[in-house]
Amino acid sequence: MKKLLGMLLLAGALLSMPLAGSAQAEKVDLGKFTCGELIELAEEEDVETLTMIYFWLDGYFSAKSGDTVLDADAVEESLTEILKRCSTQKSATVLSVISQ
Repeated sequence: MKKLLGMLLLAGALLSMPLAGSAQAEKVDLGKFTCGELIELAEEEDVETLTMIYFWLDGYFSAKSGDTVLDADAVEESLTEILKRCSTQKSATVLSVISQ
């Protein structure tokens, strides 16, 4: 089930990217993006935006570490862990919480 969900999230993100760019003029500074904002997206069940943010974060940290592997099976688990860490630090930035 987790593998299926991960693949669906990945497919949804990939399919929605061209639409998101043309449909939304909004820019998000992920360096300032707070845990509270991430939790709000999860509560609203905004899967499209959550997925795009997750993959941006994954790419950011992969570039820093040199890890070139995308593990679609780990998407749900990783996002759950990020949300868990953020739940106690809502005013902190997501990047700072993940870096801990």
